[in-house]
Amino acid sequence: MDMGSLLGAAFWLGVGCVFTLLVPVVLLIVLLVRRMVNGKALALGFASFAVSQLVLRIPLLSLLSLWPPYANWAAAHIWLQLLLVGGLSAGLFEETARLGGALLLKRKGFTCKDVISFGLGHGLCEVILLVGASQASSLATTLAVALAPDMMRQALGSQFELLLAQLAAVGPLTIALAVVERLGAVSLHVFNTVLVFRAVRQRQPLFWLAALAVHTAGNFAVVAVNLLAGAVPAEGLMLVIGAACLAGTLASRRAFAAPER
Repeated sequence: MDMGSLLGAAFWLGVGCVFTLLVPVVLLIVLLVRRMVNGKALALGFASFAVSQLVLRIPLLSLLSLWPPYANWAAAHIWLQLLLVGGLSAGLFEETARLGGALLLKRKGFTCKDVISFGLGHGLCEVILLVGASQASSLATTLAVALAPDMMRQALGSQFELLLAQLAAVGPLTIALAVVERLGAVSLHVFNTVLVFRAVRQRQPLFWLAALAVHTAGNFAVVAVNLLAGAVPAEGLMLVIGAACLAGTLASRRAFAAPER
């Protein structure tokens, strides 16, 4: 890649950082300052994603991937691995974390505002700490390659050409798809929070199982479409899922307006 292409990739990564790092942080600050969200519920939601994914699931899967029998099984059973590990395991860890947060808030009862706050905290934590931080890291690496290509080539060795190929794919469509995916994902996180909190409020475990099913099916469907048809149809599906989850969240508000059972 020439200098112009590298700077172009850096520009679009910078745009991505604005939407996946700066905007979510500013949004959280504005919501808190204007008291539009419950700070405790928001923090619990943030912690629920951080603990379930960053502290537990992702490190465990990283260790598991180093175990040859698992690596061989995953390579031989791609679709089953995608369903069980990519979908079901994510659902189990995150929906269980949501359940723990709901039980903590249940001590004093919770309102619709608490539920939405928790869901936003959970979803925006993923946006900021996974997507936003990743794009910020990619931006820093891109600028380093542009400013000191020889040093980066020596430091990365055989990975340098792979990095250049990845940067060559960065453009407006890449960033737009990432933003669309996050919009859909945050909506899904809020809806699943509604389901899990209803499970606690109404003492109906089926709502928790429904959240697990939605999470598993959503993850599996989007990744499967991405593998079979490409990123654009996959993110289109993610947008449809997000819209359906938003409608489900709005329709469920009445469940938290009635007195608790």
